[in-house]
Amino acid sequence: MFVKGEFNIEYNPTIEDSYSSEVTVDGKLIKMSIVDTAGQEEYISLREQYYIKGDGFVMVYSIDNKNSFHALKNHRDSILGLRTGKKTAMVIAGNKCDLEEQRAISTEEIKKLSDEWAIPFFETSAQNNTNVKQLFETIAKELLKCNQTAETAAPVAAAAAQPTAQAAAPPKKEKKGKCTLF
Repeated sequence: MFVKGEFNIEYNPTIEDSYSSEVTVDGKLIKMSIVDTAGQEEYISLREQYYIKGDGFVMVYSIDNKNSFHALKNHRDSILGLRTGKKTAMVIAGNKCDLEEQRAISTEEIKKLSDEWAIPFFETSAQNNTNVKQLFETIAKELLKCNQTAETAAPVAAAAAQPTAQAAAPPKKEKKGKCTLF
């Protein structure tokens, strides 16, 4: 829904699907490469490569499926284990909030987990386009926070990496960034 602006009722999870989209946050244009890994266990080695390379992670569970909710901890542990020492932007998405009558995970359960992990969560519906844009704007903000933290923590390295000729470049109205989400 976020990338194509339409809901595909016949979506079939594959090994991976890649999409591109842009979002503007705090005056900065963020170009997102979004990889849908479908979370299937048979593709764990591929997924781990994305966990290492990714800039941010939207961990999705279905509000009508307890198993998908319980899998969040394993995904988070894998991401953090493979990214030791790296600041990592994450957001939790409880998808299919349009299926309220089939809810298997209470809002209180996910709120408790979100608070424990100190990461934002959204209940979304790709079918109804509920909170989808807000979800991606939030992960973009989280990515910017991570980048600002990294720049603040290592100002010498950041300054040394920039050529001095760049200081004379004219100011740009809109800053751009690129990130890869999984």
